[in-house]
Amino acid sequence: MFVKVKTTQADYHAFYAYTASQVLKSYTWIPILKNVLLWLVLVFSLMAFFQFQAGAIEKKPLLFVLATSIPFFIYVALSRLLDVKIAQSFTPNEHGLMIGPKEFEISADGIKETHPHGFNVYHWDSVQQIAEVNGSIYVFVDKVLAIIFNAESLKSDDVKQQLLRTLHQYAEQSSSASRP
Repeated sequence: MFVKVKTTQADYHAFYAYTASQVLKSYTWIPILKNVLLWLVLVFSLMAFFQFQAGAIEKKPLLFVLATSIPFFIYVALSRLLDVKIAQSFTPNEHGLMIGPKEFEISADGIKETHPHGFNVYHWDSVQQIAEVNGSIYVFVDKVLAIIFNAESLKSDDVKQQLLRTLHQYAEQSSSASRP
């Protein structure tokens, strides 16, 4: 089976978001805790400010609330900036190996990927997972590396279903052949 694909930055960002969510699934409590703390600090800061304006609170407690909330807001802003910078640092080059036009030949030997810089061959025993996400198909050959078949390149549902059947067939044959 032959498939032509043109991977874009958007395809890679969708793949990155999916992979990050899968890898960090057990740590979903951290952003929730950060949001709860952010809202608590924000509410207490606003309550202290309005009580100070109404004359119901003295200057010292207001300064204490501000002194504790400002570093927290700085922490939240810096952690968000760091998240953006980390995501940008993992964005591949526009004319590199991940982004751009590719041709795939899927056979019993594996998946041969041909791109402008050469070719790669992935044997079926390197396939760890096949995932369909938002119309795209990811063939994971490592924990965070996958062959991306984007939805735009799979012209119809028939082509996508045939590709999925072929991938699963060869991957299952490989895994059953490698078992004792």
